[in-house]
This record gives sequence, C-alpha cells and structure tokens, in this order.
Amino acid sequence: MKGKIQRWGFVVLWCIVIYCFSEFSLFTGENTKRILEAVLTYVPFGHGGDGTSSPLNFIVRKLAHLIEFGILAVLVWRALSPKRAAYVGAWLFATVYAMTDEWHQSFEPGRTAAPKDVAIDSCGALLALIGVFFYMRWKKKKRGPAKRDVS
Repeated sequence: MKGKIQRWGFVVLWCIVIYCFSEFSLFTGENTKRILEAVLTYVPFGHGGDGTSSPLNFIVRKLAHLIEFGILAVLVWRALSPKRAAYVGAWLFATVYAMTDEWHQSFEPGRTAAPKDVAIDSCGALLALIGVFFYMRWKKKKRGPAKRDVS
C-alpha cells in the first residue's frame, strides 16, 4: 500500500511540475527563443541573433512536450501496474491531462492553447509507453522461461 501511495505521489508531483511550466511566463515561446539565441552566440557553429533560433526553438519546445508527457505516462503506468489496462490507462490519463493543460494555458498571458500540442503530448505519452512495453518484454525474455517444479 505504501508503494502505491508513493507511486501516485510521483504522478501528482509531476502534474504540478507540468502545471508550473504552463503557469509561469518564463516558458513562453518568446522567452525560450531569447534563451536559445543567447546560448547560440557561445556555440562555435551557432548563429545567435540571425534568425536560426526560430526553427530550433520550435524543435526544442515540441521535444519538451514529448518528454514531459512521456514521463507522465510512464509514472502513471508505474502507478497502475500490474493491471492489464495500465498502458491504456496511462495513455488516457496523459492525454486528458494534456487537454486540461492546454485549456489552462488559454487563460495565461503570453500563452496560447493549441490542439496540435495536445496531439504532440499524446504522441509523447504513446512513444514512452511503447518504449516501456518493449523494455518489459526484453526484461522478461532476459530472465528466461519460468522454472517449473516437477518434483
């Protein structure tokens, strides 16, 4: 029971982290673009300030969506395991939370709600869960077949 509460505690904690990313203006597209431009001025191949940060900013921001909701899905899967529906439940939880996150962003100054972000978040959750599925399969195969007591 203690382990189950702890696992759900991590889910709640990660939901709070996602909420904070949506709440604070530090993570608006314009702010992350400025940060990337500053970083690119110090990178030998970077061209900070010449507009090359815009495509990179887009990629970084969308990767952040994939990763944050991938982590959420894995945490929910862990909390729901070993139930059969853990994969579907984790994906649904992450997708619904992505919808509420975008709705929340629609009320924040400097933020916009975008249905495509929900799709990206949902894909991040799905990709992470596919990764977990194959990892668990590999881990099971590595252990070998279950030994039977024939005595």
